[in-house]
Amino acid sequence: MKPFTKMSALILVLFLLVGPISALAVERPFALNGKGVAPLIIDGSGNLIGATPTGSGTATYLGQWTVAGTVHYTPVNGVLKSSGDATLTAANGDKLQIQIDGVLDPVAAVDQGIFHFVGGTGRFEGATGDANFVVSINPLTGSFELTVVGKINY
Repeated sequence: MKPFTKMSALILVLFLLVGPISALAVERPFALNGKGVAPLIIDGSGNLIGATPTGSGTATYLGQWTVAGTVHYTPVNGVLKSSGDATLTAANGDKLQIQIDGVLDPVAAVDQGIFHFVGGTGRFEGATGDANFVVSINPLTGSFELTVVGKINY
């Protein structure tokens, strides 16, 4: 009976070691499109220092999504460096956290750069990856159109 016990223990150990492999993150292509509005934040001197975007659209792995976040602008060599964070909420309520790293050209009214995926909830817990973004902004209304293409791991 001893060999059977050893074999059972070995199978159990292998199952415990190999079982979690299927739960490892998988790199997947990611695409997102949407629209929204980003009320501008102006300092006491009239300088643009940020925005608070909200919007919605569709994306792979999110379905219909909504977004809320904060963007900060810092002047660098005639453009504005954009940085910040936002939360994308999927159709089922799962959340995907992003960090923003881009450059806003105020003359062209285009912000472009990289979204860094930095975790979330539900299936996006521990999500990582990067995606290129382009935001076209209407400076008169604060409305924007957003396109994102890249890779996500979850």
